[in-house]
Amino acid sequence: MATVKEFNSYGEELEKLLMLRTAPIAVKMLEKEADIPQEAIRPKRDRGYHLAQCQAFALTRRKREAIAMLKEDNWCWAPLIGYGLVEGLQFFEKMKMGYRYFNMQMTPDFPQPDFYKELFKMWGLDVAE
Repeated sequence: MATVKEFNSYGEELEKLLMLRTAPIAVKMLEKEADIPQEAIRPKRDRGYHLAQCQAFALTRRKREAIAMLKEDNWCWAPLIGYGLVEGLQFFEKMKMGYRYFNMQMTPDFPQPDFYKELFKMWGLDVAE
């Protein structure tokens, strides 16, 4: 098995070969809050504001900050559902708050590729035939 030093050298070599404009990032899914590294930034607690998941990724890439995102730190609902931190889309659809009510591309009469129907079914949404 490779050592941490070897993995670091592999990473440096990949960065040189790929000529990336920003640093690559890693995402670790935590089981409990106690698993968060001490140096990690919690946006709401430490800075007083929420972040979208994409903003957290951008900060990590550009500033190399370790950011831990729990339910209260997130601004967007999609990652919360995707990570299983809140009820799924069916709850939002019942409340008439789902994405399709705010985005015309999600309405049944908007022209969509066939794979959208499969996605909607997978998410538990009604699919207009």
